[in-house]
Amino acid sequence: MPLGRVTAMASRSLLSALAAALLISCASAATVGRAADRSGDRGHGSREGPIPVLVLGEDRDPDTVPRHDPAFRRVVAELQSAMDRQGFRVVDEDAVAAGLGWSRPGGRGRIDLLEVAKLANASERGTDRVRAVVLFRIEGSVTDLSYTTRVDLHLSGEIVDAVGNRYLGGFDLPAETVSTAGRCPAYACASQAVAARAQDLATELGAVLAARLAYLASPAGGRDVPQLDGVYTVTVRHLSPEDAMAIFDVMTGEFPGYRSHALIRRGRALRRYEYVTTADPATLERWLTLLLVDMGLDPGGPVALSVRPGEIRIERVLPADPERAAGGG
Repeated sequence: MPLGRVTAMASRSLLSALAAALLISCASAATVGRAADRSGDRGHGSREGPIPVLVLGEDRDPDTVPRHDPAFRRVVAELQSAMDRQGFRVVDEDAVAAGLGWSRPGGRGRIDLLEVAKLANASERGTDRVRAVVLFRIEGSVTDLSYTTRVDLHLSGEIVDAVGNRYLGGFDLPAETVSTAGRCPAYACASQAVAARAQDLATELGAVLAARLAYLASPAGGRDVPQLDGVYTVTVRHLSPEDAMAIFDVMTGEFPGYRSHALIRRGRALRRYEYVTTADPATLERWLTLLLVDMGLDPGGPVALSVRPGEIRIERVLPADPERAAGGG
């Protein structure tokens, strides 16, 4: 059967079976990944719900405030509160570590913290999964004067898409100065004064980062506003070229939420693509299952379908003609 006809048949049949559902999905797919609707209409604006966010702090460099310091803990709490007020689902690092049996040593850098988010997602426990990571660092320097001790503080933060590996923006606050009542050359004895000022700075930083993340995740500004798209590696194995192309023609031409795609690799039995969409994994799994069934490639039979964040696999596991294969054995 010609490829064009295969594609057209798959597309027409899928659309006729799902016309109403896809029209509804068109309205909701653009809102996937944004913060929860604060108007009270929760659950209808996004199939995926509020973005899960994890707040983590760097403390590897000698000039950064360590995680055991009260200032560090106050900044974590204030940034978490800022994200929660914006409608994001805040995932607590301590709770994740306790649930997975992790220890949480100090002295961690940016790569260490991003690995924490990756491992939390790899646990496949719904309560641990995160989409965005808010990273912060508190830099401080102590200057001993004859009448007081001066502490200069600098607080900065950034947001990273933990699934799409995308830098989503950052913000630097101007340095702030704290002085103690009398000389206090040891940083530890100035900790309380630092903690109070750091909390104030975190309030400002949290508001900026939360607003930035909400803006990036919201479609309110139109098509030119960047969103938290999902980037998937789609692998198709042991399917005929006609079937493989028919599947991708429907995914790129008919699936709501589609943004772009690119060929990564093509061989005799394997095709691999980059596929960018605003649709969440559960929605993609439903659409792909219906498409494959309609094409006679039932995922419960000759084809295995696997959908998870960042990855889609479609693989033929039974021969194209099982009866003939059985007779020949």
